[in-house]
This record gives sequence, structure tokens and C-alpha cells, in this order.
Amino acid sequence: MTRLGTMLPTVLRGLRSRALLSAGSVLLTALALGSAVVGPIFQVAVTNSYLVTQLDDASNRLTGLSWDLEPSDGSDAAGAQAAASAAVSGIEGPFAPPQTTLLSSFADAYGGRWRTTARSGACDHLDIEGACPTKPGEALMLAGDLDFTGSRVGQTIEFGTLGKVRIVGTYRVPDASEEDFWFDLERFVSIPPHTNRTGTTPYLPAPLVTVPEAFDSLPARLWHVRVDRRLTVPADVTPELIEGAEGVAATLDSPPARVEGGRLRGNSINDLSAIVAETRAQQDTARASITPAVISLVLVALALLLRLLMAAADLRLPELALASLRGLSRRQMWSLGLSEPLALLLLAVPAGGALGVAMGLGLTRWWLAPGLPLPLPWEAAAAGLGVALAAAVVAVLAVGLVLRVSLSDQLTGVRRPRATSRTALIIQLVLVAAAVAVLVSKLSSGKPGDPDVTDLILPVLLAVVAGIAATRVTAGAATWWTRHRRSRSISSFVASRAISRRQEGTLIILPVTAAIAIGVFGAGVYQSAGAWRESVAATVAPADVLWTSALPLDQTVALTHRLDPDGQYLMAATTLGTQGPTFTVVDSPRLAQVVAWQDQWTPGTSAAQVADLISVQGKVPSARGTEIAVTADNQATTGDELGIRVRFGAPDGRTHDAYLGPFPPGESTQRGAIPSCAKGCRLEGVTIGAPAAQPVQMNGDVRISSFEMDGVPVSGAFDGAGWSISPDASYPDQVTGVAADDSRGLVVSVDSGDTPIIAQVATGAIPSALPVIRGAEAETETRGGASTSATTTFSVDPVLTSGSVPLLGPLGLLVDYSMITTDRTIYSQGAPVYVLARGDTPETIREGLSERGAFVSTTLAAQRAALDQTAYALALRLYAVVALLVLLMAMASLFVSTAVQLPARRRDAAALRVVGVPRRAVMSSVLREFVVVLGGTAVAGLAAGTLAQYVVLRTVTLGFVENLTTPALVAAIDGQRLAVLTALAAVLFGGVAIASAALTVRGARGATLRENAR
Repeated sequence: MTRLGTMLPTVLRGLRSRALLSAGSVLLTALALGSAVVGPIFQVAVTNSYLVTQLDDASNRLTGLSWDLEPSDGSDAAGAQAAASAAVSGIEGPFAPPQTTLLSSFADAYGGRWRTTARSGACDHLDIEGACPTKPGEALMLAGDLDFTGSRVGQTIEFGTLGKVRIVGTYRVPDASEEDFWFDLERFVSIPPHTNRTGTTPYLPAPLVTVPEAFDSLPARLWHVRVDRRLTVPADVTPELIEGAEGVAATLDSPPARVEGGRLRGNSINDLSAIVAETRAQQDTARASITPAVISLVLVALALLLRLLMAAADLRLPELALASLRGLSRRQMWSLGLSEPLALLLLAVPAGGALGVAMGLGLTRWWLAPGLPLPLPWEAAAAGLGVALAAAVVAVLAVGLVLRVSLSDQLTGVRRPRATSRTALIIQLVLVAAAVAVLVSKLSSGKPGDPDVTDLILPVLLAVVAGIAATRVTAGAATWWTRHRRSRSISSFVASRAISRRQEGTLIILPVTAAIAIGVFGAGVYQSAGAWRESVAATVAPADVLWTSALPLDQTVALTHRLDPDGQYLMAATTLGTQGPTFTVVDSPRLAQVVAWQDQWTPGTSAAQVADLISVQGKVPSARGTEIAVTADNQATTGDELGIRVRFGAPDGRTHDAYLGPFPPGESTQRGAIPSCAKGCRLEGVTIGAPAAQPVQMNGDVRISSFEMDGVPVSGAFDGAGWSISPDASYPDQVTGVAADDSRGLVVSVDSGDTPIIAQVATGAIPSALPVIRGAEAETETRGGASTSATTTFSVDPVLTSGSVPLLGPLGLLVDYSMITTDRTIYSQGAPVYVLARGDTPETIREGLSERGAFVSTTLAAQRAALDQTAYALALRLYAVVALLVLLMAMASLFVSTAVQLPARRRDAAALRVVGVPRRAVMSSVLREFVVVLGGTAVAGLAAGTLAQYVVLRTVTLGFVENLTTPALVAAIDGQRLAVLTALAAVLFGGVAIASAALTVRGARGATLRENAR
């Protein structure tokens, strides 16, 4: 009791006399504990937040439940709706109350397959022009369908089994804000007739919107009730809750069940199981990504704590020496030495726990889903306890290093550099060997994957090795400079001698270097992850707004040209599969104005340059009229009559042919009807052969001197039109020459010998190998087998390699629409067709898209937000926090260490002043010492952090959405960010150096030596 009573005042006096060091030690210990606690909290929180946002962002048809009630005979609409609601109201789970919609069966009439729909309050949730239906026999028609069918408002139309319906107004496809009311906006899609390889798909217009009472007069077999229940997502949702909802969704596949009012069957594509599985995977990924950030922060804090505890122990050297002279035993000396560090640890443990919970709460409220409760997993307490034990070990290590100092050194109170011990040297060599081994293994690894243990330890290893190297190089260089006196400058000699002989000055290099390296690594990973997510978002949504079009590509292109003739706001795009390469087809002249092209895809090549590389180089002539006249000079020897087929591309994207002939030897003019070009067409190509474009023997020249539409010459038909052998020509080798100019016209030279051929030429300067932008991992060779396009193969010429291409990522080839369709038929494959739109697209243009059944499927901002809310992305935000915290800890440790060394530096400076060294020289020497030490520290830290970032980013993925169409992570170093960090380090360390030098010289007086002597 007496010993404790004696030690307690001693500890309190020591803490008070070394208040700055004590406060710094408590702060670093609390930060280490807080970091350990916040890691598990944040990991669970980001997983729950991801689940909430994923469910909120998913469409109703993927997360909700839908059934169809087939009403009993004699049922009316109101009764059937009530029965449908009652049948599903008892289903438990996080679902909204039932909402019902009436739907009729399809009726084949009026050129399409029509159906009606009705719901109470429908007109309040549609953009209507005209009147709202008020009684049976009245309906709204989609504006695009009204235009496509040539109908008019007020017209009464016979719709077969649906009866006569009077069109009282039009509506547009609702926007996303109305999705909760209508449940699924794709129910309003209008699909025009189009041709594919299997035939023609009939016209499938959007439903006619009428009143519920209209269904009372229809037989029960001709209509049904669609009942939907949306998923509602509470803020405290858990994967277990959603798994229960998933079980409910699984029952939708059961056979139809007899219920009151009819038969109920499931009609849903609910995909909750996939969302739950992805959330589980995100949880593992978040854990793997948060761990290195927390470990790095804890290790840096412990390293800086060791430095401060050693500094405090050094100040206690005289006290410990006095205790040793008084005969204290070894155990008593350890008790005395550990008394202060353990007291600080007791103060730091509750502060660190509270700090960790506060940081977890702040990050959850700041970054995660609103209203998300703060989780407190047991792993947080375990991690905090582990760090507390680690801090105790650090305290024991610091005291042990001091107690090993000889009694003579303890009495002097000054630590002089000594040769590195064998144990310390072995530890350093092991660390260097481990860093080299891990570095080599990472550089030689294959494709990126999930983070492993080497990714976790590499930044820390490189930081420690860089600190060790900077310490030894700085001290060694200073020793060499001192011994060889390479300069006559007193300031340089004093500075180098201080570095070589003052151990306290160089001890700060290792922890500060490690802190800078971890900070640079954390900032680099955070920035690179953000840039990568931007690239992924732009691949999925290549423009500000991504509309899905129900029209095939050719008609969608025509629609965008009609709505936006200047090409400033809209661009059509789709994907095209072949037996080999897969293409993203774009209307490339509009690419630079519309697409959010990423600089990291094609560094140094802009979107406008990309468009120029793949665009049609010749200007395809435009022609308007209903009759085509061709004047040709037949100078060839043929085995039969000569005929010419002229191919036109209509505004709706379809191709139309005019067959003219026969053309006798010499010059003649032939005419033919082409009514499809009354509103304008593109003159795409010419085929020369027998009548009806059949093969014939041809040898010689055929010259076409004019193309006329309705008696008017086609402008630009020759010069600049880019006439060349068609890329799909059946007999390209027999066409020996193609020349075109306004003076002679189009001259086609043919040499077929005795072989019947056709000569095919096209405008647009279409090369035989189509110029494409190649995705980094895209195929360019065509495999054997039948192609899914109209042609067997597409020979391609990759003119540029891109890290990603819109819609397909690194696996796609970007090709121009006109390049691939001019004088070539491409059948629809059923792939989604998109309209890419700028965010500032005028309202009139957006209304035009809605009228033709297009709807917004996603936006670039929505894709960015979705990626930013993934568990991985949220976890990586912790790296930004780590970067900030370690740099703050490094600066705090540097300030504290510098302040502790200030009295000793003043004594040295006073001694120099007493022997006549000028004040300016003393100031310069102190400043040079700090510049060398801190400059070497900054350089080593920046280099180690940058290297760790480059190596780790080459071998890991930074997002769970990694798949075949995801662009690769760019491991390049951002020179601008590195320059900013370098400038920041120079300013901060320079300020510390100048302030320390000024304070040192300011207090360097002879009285300082006298006060010390007392």
C-alpha cells in the first residue's frame, strides 16, 4: 500500500511534466482502438445499407409479386378486383397492400394485336392530350400508336372481340415517378412490326386505357385481373427478412389455385434470391476490403505510439537512473517504467471505444442509407480488446528498450547512435526479404481477383521497409558527409553532425514514412476506385439518360434523326452478335455530342476523334421522289441483257430496290417506280448484272452518267459519294475498277471472262474490312458456323484499342451504324435497342420519344449512385478516412516529437552561439537538418505509397460488379494527384522545419546553458 501510495504521485507528476507526450500517446492509442472498433461496425453497416439501396433501386417486377386472377363466369370488374385483393392480402412479408389492374386478352384487329387495360385513377397518373375516358367504349391510345396507325382523336375503331372503341385522347409512357402506381412501366411498350430471320413479328401496340366498367360487358374468358404487391424496404431490413420474402416469391411457381371469385396463378419474374446471394457476396467483399484499411491505420498508430512512448521514456532516463542508484530491483524498475504507459492506456481505452462508436455512427449517418440503425457486432469489442493488448505490448517494448540503456547513458540523458544490434539487423533483413517476395509475387500474378493476405500486408511492408531505408540512408549519408567535410559551410557540417549523432532526430523517420506511405496508398486506392466506377457506369449507361426503344434499330435511328435532325441530343445504339465478334452499333456522327466517353478508355484520343475513325468517309447521296431514272452507257460485252438494280435506304431504316433495264449497248435511260422514297431516301448502292440482278457474263465498262428522281438530278451522286466495291460483293475480284466524278459519272470496269457474275458497288467509301474500335479483350476473328446476321462474316479492321466500349465493355467492337448497314441487310436479333440522350434534351424531344413507346431505363447518374452504394464502394470510402487520419497522426507525432527535442536543440544551438557561431549559421544548420530528415521522409513515403498503389491495383478488383463486360481497373498513377501530395508535404514539412528552426534559435542563449547546468 505504501509502495502504491508512493508510485501514484510519481506517476501523476510525470504525466503532468510530460503533458504533451502524454496527450499525444492517449490520442494515438484512442485512434488505434477507435479504428479497430469502427471496422467491424462499418462492415456490417455497409452490407445492410447495400441491401436497402439495392432493393430500393430494383424494379418492382424483380422484387415484387404478381398474380393473375381469371374470374369466374358472370363476375363483374369490381367484384373480381376485390376477390383478387382478398386472395393475396393474407400473404405476410415486407410487401405493400395489393393493387389491381384489369387487362383484356389480345384481339387481332386493326393491323395489330390490341388489348385494353383499366385502373381506377389511371388518368391522374398519365400524361394525356385530349379527354379522359368516362364510360365504356371510350379509350386512350398511346400517342405513337395513333401516329403509326394513322388514326385520329375522335375516331371510332372496330377492335374485333374488344368491340368498337372511340379514341378520346392520347397518352405517353409514364415516367419513373409513376412506377409505384403502375408497378411495371414495360407494360406500356409498343412494338412495331419488324423482320427477323424467322419471319415478321406482328405489330404489338401499347394497351388502350379505358374505364373499369368497360370489362363488365366482356365475357370472363376475355379478361383477367392483374394483382401486384410491391416490396417495401424498411431501414432496418436484414438479409434474413428478405430471405423470408424470397420464400413467398418461390410459391408463385405453384399451379393455379381455386380462390373465391376465380382461379389465381402466379405471374412474376421475382429475383429476390439473386439479390440476397449478391448481398452475401458483398458482405464477404466488404470484409476483405475493410480489413487492410483498419490494419494499416492500427499499425501506423501503434508505430507512432511506440515513438512517443520511447520519447517519454528517454525523458525519464535520469529518473530511472536515480531509481537504479537507490537500489530498486529489476521488477521494481519494470513497475516504475510501466506505470506511466499503463496509466495512459487506461485513460485511452474508454476514449478509444467511444471514439470508435462515434466514428461508426458518423460514417453511417453521413454515407449510408438514411435511417439505418447502428450495428454493434461482437467483433468490434474483440478487435478493440486486441488493439488494447497490442498497445500494452508496445508499452512493454518501449520500456524494455530504455531499461537496456547503460547506467552511464541514463545519467547523461542523451542517446547516441550505436551500431545496429544483430537482432534488429535480422528483423530488418526479414522485413526487406518479405517485402521483395510479396512484391515479386504480385507483379508476376495473373488477372485481377479478390484481395488476399498479400494485398493486405504489401502496403504496410513497403511502408516499413521504406522507413527503414530512409532512416539508414539519411544517417549514413550524414555520417559520410561529416567525416569527409565535402563543404566548408559551418551550417552543413553542423547539420550533418547533428543527424549522424542525434538518434532522436532520425527515429521519427520510420513512423512518419509509414504514415505517409499508407496515406498515399489509401488516397490512391480511393481515387482509382472512383474513376473505375465512373468507367463502369459509363459502360452500362453511356449517356446522361438511357432510353429503351421498342422499335428496331433502323427505325430508332430514323426516329432520332426526325426528332433531333442536328444530332445534338440523341443517338441510337444496340448490340449485334455474330459467330465471333460482338458489336456495339452506334450512330457515330452523334457520338461526341451525346456519349459520356471516358478519357481512361482511350487516353489521348477524344470522343470526336473516335467517331471520325469509324464513321463513313464518303457522303451517301440523298434522293427524294417516287420515280428513279438512270442513264447508262453500256460498253461491256455481256452474255445476256444488262440490268441495273439501285438500292435505297428509307428513313425508317428499311431498304428498297428499283430494278431497271434492260440497257442495250450504248447510252440509254431507264425508269422505275420507287414510291417508298417520297419523303427521301439514301442512295446506297448499285448492282449490275442481268435483269432482276441475276449473274451474267460481263467484260468491259459500264458508265452511269446520271441518277434522277422525278426528273431532278440527285445531288452529290458522284463526287464525294465514296463509290467503291461493296464490302459484301459476291464477285469482288472480277470488278477491276470503280471510278466516279461529276464529269464522267460512275464507271464500273468488269472482267468476268466466261463466268456469270454481278457487279456490286456502294456509296460511302465502305471498306472491305469495317473500321472498329476494339475493346481491350474483344475478339476480331469470325468463327465457323452460321452467322446470326444477314451476312456470313464481318471482316473488321481495329483502328484503335479502347479499355471499354459502350454497352459491351472490353469484349465489344464499336462500329458505325451506316458503316455496317449501307448496302447490307441486318436482321433484328431481339437485342435491346437504346436511345442515348443528353441530360439537357429539350422537353419536346423527350415527349416525342415517349409517344413512340420509348421509356427511360436508367441514367448515368443512377448507375454512378448504384455503384457508389455497393458494399465494396462504401468500404473503400474508409480508405479516404484512413489517408486523412494517418497523415493527421503523422503530423501530430511530428509536432510532439519536435517539441520534445526542442530543449536539447536549444542547448546545442546555445553552445554554438557561445563559441562565436553566427545566429544566421545556427538557424541555417537547424533548418538544413530538418529539410534533410523530413525531405527524405516525404520522398520515401510518397514512393512507397505510390508503388503499393500501383502493384495492388494491378492485381485486385475494386468492385463486386466485376464481370466479362466490366472495364478493367486502370493501375496508372495519377501524376496530378501525386504532384499535389508532394506540394502538400513540402508545405507542411517546410513549415515545421522553419518553425522549429526559428524556435530553436530564438531560445538559444547563454542563459540556457547556465539553467541546464543547475
